[in-house]
Amino acid sequence: MVQQRKDKKLVYVTSDLLEEITKASKSRGETITKFVEEALSQAVKVSTAGYDLKQLGQFFEVLYAQRILGGVFVPLDVLNFLTNVALKEKKASLADVWFESGKWHGKYLKERFDDPVKSLKTFLEVSRWDLSEIEVKRFGAITRVRCVSAVLSEEATQMLARFIEGIMQGFDYKLQKCDLLKGMIVLEFVN
Repeated sequence: MVQQRKDKKLVYVTSDLLEEITKASKSRGETITKFVEEALSQAVKVSTAGYDLKQLGQFFEVLYAQRILGGVFVPLDVLNFLTNVALKEKKASLADVWFESGKWHGKYLKERFDDPVKSLKTFLEVSRWDLSEIEVKRFGAITRVRCVSAVLSEEATQMLARFIEGIMQGFDYKLQKCDLLKGMIVLEFVN
């Protein structure tokens, strides 16, 4: 069997980046070539899926934060069922748990990210697949958070709003305005 030689191309990178690549490849026990080829191959997959590497980095950071904070992926039907059962028993207690969990997340995100308000949008995009629209905008001292979902129940909408309120309080923001409809959350906070 005759092996065909794959053509190789030269790519220039800064010496600082090459040092980092060398360290990373050594820590994994790989050659620099194998490490770079794998990294580029994954970059192409990310791009083909319609994302860029910056987004991938943001997603990774959020997933890492979720892991540290004890987050889990739960099927929406299961979450809705558990929420509905808990709401029948102790609605106020459940809302408090969502709020306190949000505060904990907010404190962590504030410590982890340079711009925690900006990270909130990515955090919600990555962790809440049930949301079809997420908007986090700043207007001077006011920050507006808007979430839309066709699948959220009225109760789930209320609990998510409490969670977001807790996150923003963890960032040291105060709730100024709250508009809720089944599947739609519009919250405004002041810093």
